[in-house]
Amino acid sequence: MSSRQTGSKVSAVMLGYSDGPIDHADDTDPLACRLGGHPLWLDETSAVPDHSSGICANCSQQMTLLVQAYVPLEDSAYDRVIYVWACNRRACAGRSGAAKVVRGHLLNKEYALKLVKRKRSAYSKDKSKPAVAVKPNGAALQLDFGSVWRTGGEEGRAEVSGDKDTAGFLSGGSLFSGPLFSGSGSGPLFGGQSASAEQQKAEEAAKEQNMEEKELADKMDMLGMSERPEEIKERVEWPDITAHVPSQYLEFDGEQLSDGQIEDRYRDQIKQAIDMAAEATGKPQKAKASASTSANDEEWSDEKYEHSTRPKGTDVGFERFARVVSQNPEQVIRYQFGGEPLLYTMQDPAAQQLGIKQSNADESDESDDDEEEELAEADSRAATKKSMLQRHGYSTKQLPRCEHCNGQRVFECQLMPALLTVLPLAENVKPLVSDSKNNTSSAADRERLVGSQLLKTVDLGLEFGTMMIFVCENDCHGGKTGTDYLGKSAASMSRFGAAAYYEELVLVQMETHLD
Repeated sequence: MSSRQTGSKVSAVMLGYSDGPIDHADDTDPLACRLGGHPLWLDETSAVPDHSSGICANCSQQMTLLVQAYVPLEDSAYDRVIYVWACNRRACAGRSGAAKVVRGHLLNKEYALKLVKRKRSAYSKDKSKPAVAVKPNGAALQLDFGSVWRTGGEEGRAEVSGDKDTAGFLSGGSLFSGPLFSGSGSGPLFGGQSASAEQQKAEEAAKEQNMEEKELADKMDMLGMSERPEEIKERVEWPDITAHVPSQYLEFDGEQLSDGQIEDRYRDQIKQAIDMAAEATGKPQKAKASASTSANDEEWSDEKYEHSTRPKGTDVGFERFARVVSQNPEQVIRYQFGGEPLLYTMQDPAAQQLGIKQSNADESDESDDDEEEELAEADSRAATKKSMLQRHGYSTKQLPRCEHCNGQRVFECQLMPALLTVLPLAENVKPLVSDSKNNTSSAADRERLVGSQLLKTVDLGLEFGTMMIFVCENDCHGGKTGTDYLGKSAASMSRFGAAAYYEELVLVQMETHLD
């Protein structure tokens, strides 16, 4: 993507499409979004991911690069690239370690300096705010409790507003003028003048030490030095990669949904608008078209989100997946940092790992609508309402945390089935010797095989329903988050100039409903 995505809140859904082949001579930009091809590393000198990142954990063969996407975040100082590999053998599809994802970081100094400047500006605005609360009548009062429990000068100060009588009482010292709070420190609480003097000396010594450390840190920052310089790793190039498919351009566009099939996440907005209209007119509003409504509007307003009776055990997730994808069938990737995936099914281990309960997954959308109507009647102005997935128990809290900063993982993107037809994966299968259990002893035996049994004797390459990518919510750099550790100058940032790569999490859902 050419523009940075909002990392602090959920971004809009972006859909990726193939935009034709890339000429080999032009396939050199690591910050270009592309499908297939060889991995292009972020620079030519830094260490690259370990070669194991591209090796299938099941057959130990080189996996095929499916996507390399440039996906920078608004609050990140780094250019970000997501690499996704998968084993192109049908026998490995869907198994653990047969698909891997790596997040790449390369410091963008120019943008990093803008972030630091923006943060300074925000800090200056906060410091420039009035320190005293003033009432309309002008009365104001400051109480400094630092002399009683001083923990750091101005940090122990409290501001209180009140009338003149209250101000006079408190400022007159009658409340704090007793021997217990004596400024001389002779009261019984402080144990005499000597203890107060020793405390004052200790505070002054601590301040001097803090000043010296700050001056040293500023000097080191100006020189581009660091007390703990980032470890420089040796670059070990990958061997010649033979498992690849020709690269194609990857273009992104916003998701467009037709009025006739409103996606689940817009239902709350529609219900809120109906409730507001009912309150304004004093009459209950129904989502039905009037006689003057156009045919298209009538189709939209009468849409009940497929309120049809389904047999028990129907996979609501797959129905929703098919309904949404049918509106943009050529999409090969869905991107929404911090959003929710479009589950291919709600009845597999991946869905359960995301908190989806089997009992909930068997319910129909009709029951979902009934629940939403009850919630809307109870509180039509709720600040936040659960999405369809959340009502089924969706959560990423159960996923493995980032091994560097211990942050939770959040959804970033997912690969879609159309990718299997866009990339010539079946034509580039390099099968191993077939497993003995799949071998047939004669042509006659093979003729007796039908359906899935016959398919198992032919390796057609990669297969999946969807591949969901989950990444560190902090977009950390080896455990470091934010921008403070970068320093305030381009020189200080140089110590973080090397590219870095971190393996993230991928969950694969298969076409199990075809078995």
